[in-house]
Amino acid sequence: MKKLLVLLIGLLISGSVFSEEIDSVLTLKKSPFFTDLIRREALIQPLRSAEFNFVNPEFKHLKTRRYQFFKSGPDLYIHFNGSGFLYKLKNPNDSVLTFKRIDETENYNYNIEAFLFTHQKEIYNIGGYGYWKTSGTLRKYNRKDREWDAEPIDQEIHMPFANQLGTSGQLSWFNPQTQYLFIPFQRIINSGVKIEKEEDQFDQKVYRLDLNNKTWKKLGKTNADYFDILQKTKWVLATDSGQLICFNHKVYQINFEENIIKEYTEPSLAQSLERINNSHLAYYHNQTIYYLNGKTWLYDSVKVDTSKFEKANFKVWKKNNSGFIFGIAPIIIILSAAAARKRAAKKKREQLLEDAANKVPISSAVKIKFNETEKQLLNLLLEKSKQNSTTTITEINYVLGIKDKNIGLQKKVRSDVMKSINEKFNFLQDGDTELVCNIRSQADKRFFEYYIDKENIQLLEIMLREDNE
Repeated sequence: MKKLLVLLIGLLISGSVFSEEIDSVLTLKKSPFFTDLIRREALIQPLRSAEFNFVNPEFKHLKTRRYQFFKSGPDLYIHFNGSGFLYKLKNPNDSVLTFKRIDETENYNYNIEAFLFTHQKEIYNIGGYGYWKTSGTLRKYNRKDREWDAEPIDQEIHMPFANQLGTSGQLSWFNPQTQYLFIPFQRIINSGVKIEKEEDQFDQKVYRLDLNNKTWKKLGKTNADYFDILQKTKWVLATDSGQLICFNHKVYQINFEENIIKEYTEPSLAQSLERINNSHLAYYHNQTIYYLNGKTWLYDSVKVDTSKFEKANFKVWKKNNSGFIFGIAPIIIILSAAAARKRAAKKKREQLLEDAANKVPISSAVKIKFNETEKQLLNLLLEKSKQNSTTTITEINYVLGIKDKNIGLQKKVRSDVMKSINEKFNFLQDGDTELVCNIRSQADKRFFEYYIDKENIQLLEIMLREDNE
């Protein structure tokens, strides 16, 4: 009799647990923050997940979950981390915002820390951790069936995440313009397999998914300095061109498309951004971060002047060198000769700087003779670079005396002059940095702007001074 009573009680308890319904509606206090967000026509990256409860679900498995606000077209949504639970705003003009559940997901806990992104009118998430291992599955929300469908891709790449961040896929980034998804490294977890150490979970290579044809491409090895920042930072925010990262009193601007990292060393900006913490909702738009404090309901913004960022001395990734066939004698000979030339060039470079510092006349053997046209262009680039500015094509055309020529001739002359300069400088070159470098214009991505790499400014001043003596 006692066993039967215990069994009945157990059935009643288990029935009450499994009969608990998931919230069909979530409500949220209205704020000008949401009004402005809804009205913006520009593409807005999904908002960083907040720890503060802006919404208060009744379903116990949602109470402790983080969630993301995001836009798809003009509509505003909420998606809960580690699930397929999706809510859409129904009344943007009312005093209390009401989000209604639009999915019929039954299974959850299979995609914790998955990366959520949108393209056109489609909603995706990819990867995540669940059932003791990570996956690289790409999923798309099916509006007709109200379920998430798997989208076949050519290989399984695992999403990155860092323990100290704990927010949905912050380290990945999707560019809706190019349909490319970038990840800075893989973190592969399989709790059913023994590993030697935690570092074995990481595949430190940058990958890019082409959403158009569902194929992954390995771009290169993750730069060690960049990887170290990602493992230690606690502040990452997606932008329309990549990411902003705060670390060690600096702000870094990550541009995946161009494999460029820029930095802003003035501590005040990092301090202002780091105050936007896990109690805030935040998003980036037009060089401004807009944020809402859940505790005080204060809506504010901070300007991020990207023109003040300078190119860092490391990139997102290093290109692969897998094309070399090691062990072939001719190639070894060529590589050895190149290494010897590089060592000689480095020695000449160091000697040149040392002689200049000691006011010793520079040997004619290491002098470089630039012609007058090249010197005029170098003087212009030098002055602008010392002011942390770039030189436009229009300014270069004017100095070269080709501003009234046709575009084809202008391009050829610029190319010939810069090629000549870099070739003359090449014997003092250490590494891959050329004397005249370029970067895409912030005003118009179709064009390049030019500058002298800061590590070569002092050397160029010496060379031009000696060339005139």
